[in-house]
Order: sequence, then C-alpha cells, then structure tokens
Amino acid sequence: MSTCNHSFRLRALLSIVLLLAAAIAAIPTTPSATSSTRGGSRVCVVHLDMAIDEGAATFIKRAFSGCRGYDLVVLAISSNGGYLSSAQKIVNTISQAEVPCVSWIPPGSQAYSAATIIAFSCRALYMGPGSAIGAVKPYPYDEKAAEAVRSLLTSLMVRMCGDREEVRQVASDMVLSARALDDAEASRVGIAKRVSSVDEVVADSLGVGAAEKTSLYPNAWEKLLSVLSNPIIYSIMLVAGALLIVVEVLTTGFQGYGVAGAILVILALYSMSLIPPDVVSLSILISGAALLAIEMFTPGFGAFGVSGVALMAIGIALTVYSVPPEVVTPTIYVVGVGLGSFAALVLFVGFKGAQVVRMKRRSIAEEVVGSVGIAKTDVSDTRPGVVYVADEDWTAYSVRGVIPQGSKVRVVRMEGLKLYVEMLEEQKQ
Repeated sequence: MSTCNHSFRLRALLSIVLLLAAAIAAIPTTPSATSSTRGGSRVCVVHLDMAIDEGAATFIKRAFSGCRGYDLVVLAISSNGGYLSSAQKIVNTISQAEVPCVSWIPPGSQAYSAATIIAFSCRALYMGPGSAIGAVKPYPYDEKAAEAVRSLLTSLMVRMCGDREEVRQVASDMVLSARALDDAEASRVGIAKRVSSVDEVVADSLGVGAAEKTSLYPNAWEKLLSVLSNPIIYSIMLVAGALLIVVEVLTTGFQGYGVAGAILVILALYSMSLIPPDVVSLSILISGAALLAIEMFTPGFGAFGVSGVALMAIGIALTVYSVPPEVVTPTIYVVGVGLGSFAALVLFVGFKGAQVVRMKRRSIAEEVVGSVGIAKTDVSDTRPGVVYVADEDWTAYSVRGVIPQGSKVRVVRMEGLKLYVEMLEEQKQ
C-alpha cells in the first residue's frame, strides 16, 4: 500500500465521520412545518408527538419562545411518556410562559407516563374520542420516587381540576397502580373536557369561533436529539469518541481521529445535558478552524479543508440559532458582517500563502527515498529491523537478502511508515 493511498484512506474516513457530524449539527436550522388559518385571535398549536426526553424539552422551549404574542397555545400531546427530568423541564417552561396554554389529546392518541404530568401542567385538559391518559407508575419502581411523582401529579391535577377527593384518588391510582382513563371516564371524573377537534378547543378556551392557527412540529434536530439523549446511544458515542482520541494519541502524525473523537464526546455530553449549546457551537467552530489550518499545511485532496469549512459554517449557524431574535440589532449585523469579511480575507491570504509553502516543501517520502542511513539491527526481507535514516529511526525491510547490523543502506521505497532498503554496493563482498 503506497503512502498516497494510505493518506487517502485516512482522510476519506475522517471526511465521512466529520461530514456525518456536520449533518447532525446542521439539523437545528431545519424549520418546523407550519400552517395558518386566518381569524381574529392567534393560536399556536404545538404538536408534542414524541418521547418525553431532551429532544422534547428542547422542542417545547423553542416552541414557547416562538409563540410569544399569541393569545393561546394548544399543546397537542401524543406520547407514551419518557423521562421525569425532561418532563419537569417542560413543566417549568409551560409555567414560566407568558402565553396561556391548554393541553389536548387528539382522537385516538394517548398521553401516558411523563406525558400525563405535562398534560396536567397546563390550564385545562381536552381529550378527543378514543384518547387516553394516565399510567404514570415510575420505572424502575421505587417507593421514594413513586411518592415524589404522586405528590407532583396530585399538585398539578388539584391546581387544574380543583381540590376534590376524587381528583386526589385518581392521581394516586395513576402513579401507584398505573391507572389509565379514556376520554369518557376522564370527563366523568371532571379532569378533562371531551372535544373532537382543535377548533372546539379554541372555541371553548377563547370563546371565539375563528382564529389564526399556526402549527409547530419537532424539527429534525429535536428528533435526532431525542435519539442521542437515549442512555444507550450517548454512552456508545462517549466511548467511541474517547477511543478515537486515544487512537490519535497513539498514531504517528496527525490523522484527524482526535477531532472526530472530540466532536463525538461533545455531542455525547450535550445529549446528557452536561454542557450548554453555546459550548457545542464554540467547540465545533474551533474544530473547523483547526482542520482548515491543517489543510493549509498538509498536502492532500482537501478532506480536512471541506470538513473544516462545513464545521465552521455549522458552528456559526448553531450560534445564530441559539441567540434570541430580539437581541440581534442592526449594529450586530453590521459588526458581524465586518468581522466575517475580515476573517474571510485572512483565510484567503493564509490559504494562498500555504499553497506557496506547500509547493516549495518536499513530502516525507521524497526526502526519505534515496537517502543513505545505517542499519541499527539486522534487516531481512521477512523480518523487520531498524535503520537510522534522515535523523530518525525507521522500521525497515530488506529488498534482497539479509543486511547485517552496522551496514550502510539506501532507501528504495516507502510504504506507509515502513522503509524498504538495500545495502550500498561498495559494502557488498
């Protein structure tokens, strides 16, 4: 295998890994599907049709941030539940929102487990035909955890439905016995209203017959984050990233494994909610800049450069995505464009300068092949030895016979990090 092919393979592997990470990081900019119906009041219908995890918490935070100024938020829930910690984040987002929120379980849908807690954190609950709610028993079951969940659910249901003994009993049964109620039973108990459509929800909540409705759905990033926040997935990402970093440390020369490993570790830590989004953006920007710098001074077909540009663009997009729109003033735009133009100019000048340096510099293979050195051990064509060439020790094979220790050798060719040598003619008997 030649040095060129070896380098090509390593860079191709790095390019695939980094472009995959780039695709993952770019997903946050994907807009949600929306639809509007003109009317007097403004209503935002937020479709929570996913597991209750970090992806859902991120989606709800984005949705309520975008629903400022609306008259009502209808939280349409269709979920089998998820994690209590994520549900508590969503409950906090709803409780701190400036816009009133009601929950709605569409016909044939369900809000189980953690989704039930979210449903009762709103001002009112509406259920469509064939829908169900409940089954909040924690898993794995623990008495202390169950009591904490029961207290939380009871307080939410009492706040929404009134302090009645039947309401408290239903809350207790949902947690301790995994009780679930259909729309008819929930209506009879007085914890939900039965409706057939979101229009009926709006009419009952606002007292209007028509409203301008906008629908928000989880975008691709939030769906992917839902997958990445699974403990199995982020554990594998963390281990894989750490192993790539170790491989980079143990490999001669820069191969790019460390950058790919660092990105995996960063994504894993972000999925575990251990680092905020701005740290992810900054890390991706630094990784992109590092790859561009490496591309400037490393000959090749441009995998580092392409990946670096992609990562820097994604880092900028992530930064813009995480900044509230109201703080982006015209002054910020002017300064941002100016700094961006200056950075692009510096990058262009640096790239051109690196091209000149690269043209003048010989590759390692060009410097080593043809050089004369000393065999520090016996070298044969079947068993490797060590030769001292170009001020370094190299693993070497003989191209003909056995070369005794102490003999002068000439490098015939180089494959990867292995040299193939021959004894100088004047030393042969």
